[in-house]
Amino acid sequence: MTRTAQTDDLASLKRLHPGLTEEQYASLDAWYTRYVSLIFRMYERIATDPKEYSQFLALTNHSSRPTMTKKVDRPKKPHHNKP
Repeated sequence: MTRTAQTDDLASLKRLHPGLTEEQYASLDAWYTRYVSLIFRMYERIATDPKEYSQFLALTNHSSRPTMTKKVDRPKKPHHNKP
């Protein structure tokens, strides 16, 4: 990673998590690096196995996800208990 990329990453961490010590930022940077590595390894494993990739595509198919784009004709009114 280039020095500029490291500086940009640190600046991003400081914006996302203000008020930490330099040691905490270093720890957080290491955690994010490990997390991204894990996600990348998972993707590589799935992408190289046709059966796993097929399951991945089925699970991430956008048409199978519920949406909130349908118009609501009569929204539910809150039910208040009268004393």
